[in-house]
Amino acid sequence: MPIGRNLLARRLPARTMAALLIILALAVIGAGGAVAQAIVAPDAALAMARDGQVLIIDIRRPDEWRETGIPTGAERATVRPSRGANRFLRRIAQLTRGDKDMQIALICAAGVRSKHASRLLRSRGYTGVMDISEGMLGNGKGAGWLRRKLPVSYCKDCK
Repeated sequence: MPIGRNLLARRLPARTMAALLIILALAVIGAGGAVAQAIVAPDAALAMARDGQVLIIDIRRPDEWRETGIPTGAERATVRPSRGANRFLRRIAQLTRGDKDMQIALICAAGVRSKHASRLLRSRGYTGVMDISEGMLGNGKGAGWLRRKLPVSYCKDCK
């Protein structure tokens, strides 16, 4: 049975189905013999998170979280390349409870850090990593989380 029918048989919400098909198409197009970069739009990531299918992780710095808030329901895991990757990797392992197949979507300010962090995680065996490549602020790929007026929560304990 083709993948589309399997998903339809499970009666996924239409927006979740659309988001999954977009991710699948991007993965197939971008594969080219290497591990494909799974890119997801902010609104699709939000829909999947609301359906319990993905955990959004904001990888920006605490000062950025305080300035704009974080995507509602997202977890936080600062990535600071200058300090090495180990602390970031430990935080991701904590958030995923060691499940390297868990579906996670990384978001940063404008897509640069999330792209590199996604690659890092995939190189360490994480299979369910997606990149919200527009970021919080947007870029040439799209408007981003904030301009799309998607929900944010303000950090009370961002240190």
